[in-house]
Amino acid sequence: MKYLIVPNENIDLEIYQENGADAFIFGLKNYSVNCPEISLEKIIEFSKKYSIFVSLNKNIRNEELSILEEILEQLSNTSICGILFYDLSILSIVQRRNLHLSLVWHQTHMVTNYQTCNYYLNQGVEYGITANEITLEEILEIKKHTKMKLIPQILGYPIMSHSRRKLVENYFKDIEEIPNKEVYTLTEKSDDTFLIRENHAGTSILFGKPMNGTKVLYKLLEEGFEFAILDMTFLNDSKGLELLKLYQEIRNTFSKDTPLEREKKINQSISLIGDFTNFFYKKTIYKVKRGSV
Repeated sequence: MKYLIVPNENIDLEIYQENGADAFIFGLKNYSVNCPEISLEKIIEFSKKYSIFVSLNKNIRNEELSILEEILEQLSNTSICGILFYDLSILSIVQRRNLHLSLVWHQTHMVTNYQTCNYYLNQGVEYGITANEITLEEILEIKKHTKMKLIPQILGYPIMSHSRRKLVENYFKDIEEIPNKEVYTLTEKSDDTFLIRENHAGTSILFGKPMNGTKVLYKLLEEGFEFAILDMTFLNDSKGLELLKLYQEIRNTFSKDTPLEREKKINQSISLIGDFTNFFYKKTIYKVKRGSV
């Protein structure tokens, strides 16, 4: 299995690589959401030294299409590993121009079933990043019925929603104050905490606890998954590196680890970031109000 790292900007990529990182995900400046953004020039530079996936996962405006086409043309002449896309214009351009680019379907909450995976696979899309709202059981079921290479996220703060609107900015305008941070913390009456991040692309809301998929990692390794995402954004730098080292060790020894050794490593990860496993072991239940259908 290869670990795809969404890096924390405070840490040098070589340090991540020395501790088990196989590839990195960077957003292209002004064309990405919820990902560290760098310029096209920097991506081209990094691609000569590291394995890089490029995130172009925002909604594309009509006036951006011609520039986007030029960008994709330039990226097709680099050694990047793939393009994460949300907007279908990217798939259309790649098909129409017959560009040599590996595509990663990344419509945040939509990669939830194997039939749609197979549809995009038939369109030439090689990878799919599974939604964070589905269970491990459902991820394994999808894998059984598709040849698309699935990429689950197993570490980091899960994204809950994104809006192109500047929700924080609008709120402060309403109360006649000036926002002074990029990331805000919101605490509900339920004691759940959320992180709110706003930039040029809009407003993102993330759950306030980092997802710990260490237990899940063992199952993914057993089932032959090729990739997993470790998102280091907002994680404490030293804890993030400790977790990467631990995941490197698990990858190297998982077939030999006894149940007791596995439990020890899982508990080690819990001591670093807690035991929140998001929806991996918890099905999403939808309730329909009586008389509404």
